[in-house]
Amino acid sequence: MKIRNLLLSSLMSFTLSIPVLVLAQEPAPSNPSAAVAPQQRVFVFVQRTDRHAKYSSQDMFHDAMQAVMDYLNQKKVAIATDEFGGRNHAEGAMPMETVIKIAKDANADGILWVEVDRPMTKWLKLTMKCFDMKNTLLWEEKAESGGGLSGAHGLEIATKRMQEALDKHVGQTGLPVLADSKETSPAEAN
Repeated sequence: MKIRNLLLSSLMSFTLSIPVLVLAQEPAPSNPSAAVAPQQRVFVFVQRTDRHAKYSSQDMFHDAMQAVMDYLNQKKVAIATDEFGGRNHAEGAMPMETVIKIAKDANADGILWVEVDRPMTKWLKLTMKCFDMKNTLLWEEKAESGGGLSGAHGLEIATKRMQEALDKHVGQTGLPVLADSKETSPAEAN
C-alpha cells in the first residue's frame, strides 16, 4: 500500500508539472510589426506596335525587348514571370485586361508595359508605362532615337535613354528590387 501511494504521489506530481514544462517551452508570441512583407514583383510585358511591324524587323523588336529585360535584371528588379505560358510579349495588340490576368496569375503587384514603336521620323521609340493591378497608371517614360544612319544605332541610343529614364524608378513604386541581393529574378535564371 505504501508503494502504491508513493507511486500515485509521484505520478500526480509528474502529471502536474507537465503543463508547466509545456508552457515554459512555448515560443514567445511573434511581433506583428516585425513580420516581413512578401516580395513585391512587377510583371514586364513588351508589345510591338503595328507601325513597328510594318517599318522595322522582328529581330529589332526582340533586340529591344532583350535590352529592357537585361537592364531590369542587371538592376535586380523583382520580376514576376508567367510560369504556365511564358507570356511576356506580343507581336501585335493585346488587351490590357489579358495582360492584367496574366500578371495576376504570375502573382505580380504591378505591370511594366513596354511598347516598341517605329514612328516615321524615328528609328525606335520605347514607351514604358507602369500600372498597378487595378489598371491605374503610376508613371510613364519615353525613350527614342531618330538620329544615326541605321536601326542598330537607333537601338543603342534608345536603350541608353531607356536606362536613364528607368533609373529614377528602380527601387521605387512600380520597379521593386529583390529584397535579398543574392536572390535572382526568375527572368534572370532563364
